[in-house]
Amino acid sequence: MVDANQAWNLDTALSMAEVLDEYRPLWLEEPLRCDRPIMEWQMLSARTGIPLAAGENFANRAAFKEGIASGALSVIQPDAAKWGGISGNWPVTQAVQAAGLTYCPHYLGAGVGLLASAHLLAAAGDSGGRGLLEVDANPNPLRSRLSGPIETPAGGRVHLGEAPGIGITPDIASLRREIAAAG
Repeated sequence: MVDANQAWNLDTALSMAEVLDEYRPLWLEEPLRCDRPIMEWQMLSARTGIPLAAGENFANRAAFKEGIASGALSVIQPDAAKWGGISGNWPVTQAVQAAGLTYCPHYLGAGVGLLASAHLLAAAGDSGGRGLLEVDANPNPLRSRLSGPIETPAGGRVHLGEAPGIGITPDIASLRREIAAAG
């Protein structure tokens, strides 16, 4: 996967997609700003064989509806912490799958939100083996201490457990001790 993080205009995205094509990335994430006209996304999609991904910065149901219906996006990546929470994202997840697109939730932050996103993906199923959860690899004590099984994947997968809610009771006392020790 390649993430341009909304940095390119259409001309740059077209040029970069041409360069990246030989590497056959699974997808090109956010090559354009999320608020660019959908026809720019459609033009880019029509001129590259690289699947396009977007959604982490969509801010309302209408943006998701347009992105899903556009034919330009192959991967939809809503971020439950940025918009809609679990209840707002669930209808989006269902619409993504009904359209035959890949649902890959985005999340960047502490462990509780990451677990919620993992549970959304688990509830949705794995999109025929294509569904992935984006997990930041940078050091993050709030993620490490609060994400339970996600911190130790085996073979690229995690077992979320059977407990209610997000599956774990976060060890807040341990986190407090670590914060106090850091001063």
